[in-house]
Amino acid sequence: MNPFKLLGVLLITLLITTLTPTLLSSSDDRVLVEVLLNRSISDDDLKLISRLGGEVVYRFDEIRGLVVLISEKLINDLVKVLGNVRSVGKAGIVRPLSEELPSSCELHNTVLTWNLDLINIPTVHEVYGLSGSGVYIAVLDTGLEPHWRNYFSEDSIVREYATAFLGPRASTNRNAWEADSVGHGMAVTAVILGFKVYDLYVVDGVAPEVKIIPVKVIGNQGWGWTSDLAAGIHYIAKLFYLENLTGGKVLDPPDIVNPVIISLSVGSLYPSDLVKAVIDYALSVGVFIVAAAGNEGLKGMVYPAAYPEVISVGAVGWVGQFSIDRWWRSADVPEDLTYQVYVPDFSSRALEGQELDVLAPGAYIVLPYTLYGTAHPPLQAIKAIPRQYYYLSGTSFAAPHVSGILALILQKDLIDRKLDLNQSTIEDLLKESTFSITWNEATVYDIITEGLITYSWGDDALGSGLVLADKVIEAYTY
Repeated sequence: MNPFKLLGVLLITLLITTLTPTLLSSSDDRVLVEVLLNRSISDDDLKLISRLGGEVVYRFDEIRGLVVLISEKLINDLVKVLGNVRSVGKAGIVRPLSEELPSSCELHNTVLTWNLDLINIPTVHEVYGLSGSGVYIAVLDTGLEPHWRNYFSEDSIVREYATAFLGPRASTNRNAWEADSVGHGMAVTAVILGFKVYDLYVVDGVAPEVKIIPVKVIGNQGWGWTSDLAAGIHYIAKLFYLENLTGGKVLDPPDIVNPVIISLSVGSLYPSDLVKAVIDYALSVGVFIVAAAGNEGLKGMVYPAAYPEVISVGAVGWVGQFSIDRWWRSADVPEDLTYQVYVPDFSSRALEGQELDVLAPGAYIVLPYTLYGTAHPPLQAIKAIPRQYYYLSGTSFAAPHVSGILALILQKDLIDRKLDLNQSTIEDLLKESTFSITWNEATVYDIITEGLITYSWGDDALGSGLVLADKVIEAYTY
């Protein structure tokens, strides 16, 4: 084995071994507490925590952070014994950002879906020859279902580095990443890679040749902890740090530093100082981060998308997707997008002090989904088990469109075998390569109500506009 590959495996083993969640009994009153120090973490800190009856679940030396499982009554004592504490707070809840119950659909030899046509993905694939090759996207989500090979090529999923962080109430089994029963991570991944239909043909994705690193941070109960999200981000940041340190000898292809993007379609209503600190660390080592803005509508953006350093993504739909007498597959998206898109009510608006960056397709996207945890391979749909593919809505599905576009532009950036772009420059590039939505209302045929719905929005819903993949590629000169 390549010694640097072995080093990468050891890194994972170390992380999984030292960050071991603990099972809690129903009578256990302990909570997860996120701590940031103003000094380095020492072994004495661990001893002091143990004497209080606490247990270190995660340790992040680079940001001087700890996640401690301890009685809620002893949080103040924890702060006192540690001393020089910069921040302390209980871990919050993180949830997937899909919006409404999906509506099932049947696919009929459909290779190109409207959402890719809307943002000119075919142009980037066919004219510019870009498909995301050489770029890695870490999808921090619910993981993949056991039958993921029925949807994706085995070569597209980086099993060597796939893992799970599931907090104190779940197993630490590294293979939990491919034991999902929620289905959300599968659908998010399908936006990026595309997906197989009944083993008969493949529906295209935004960046079909990227490598996906699944990191499960949401349990099969449908939620996770901010501390697990922080652990997942930290893990990917350390992986890329090692890739960069060795000059590209960890990820394939070797001897070139392969870019890594973190795609987040999960979020929390409240900020976490720990998550913010680990995001800052990840960006400092060169990782790119994209996050769904949230489905809170007028209530504002969720975290981590609300952090200004993160590329945040709201959702749009296409007014021509459905009508009384035709289905979307029979109509191409017009080249002139004026009055062709709308902002759904669920897409989070930017409150004062928040910044929404760009928009991408996120309403009624056709994707594989196993509703209510009933995972089964797609071939079974032919055997009278329908409901394999659904129209899914949410900023959850807008964000991976932008993550995929980042992969396309980063592939172009690597033509000289050197990574020149960073989070700030690529965010500026995205914002400068958008289609401006200058209207604030649209009437759309809705397949759920089978009637017309009028959507309206203000500037707080638009960010810099709808990102167009071909404009991003054309705008970047290296």
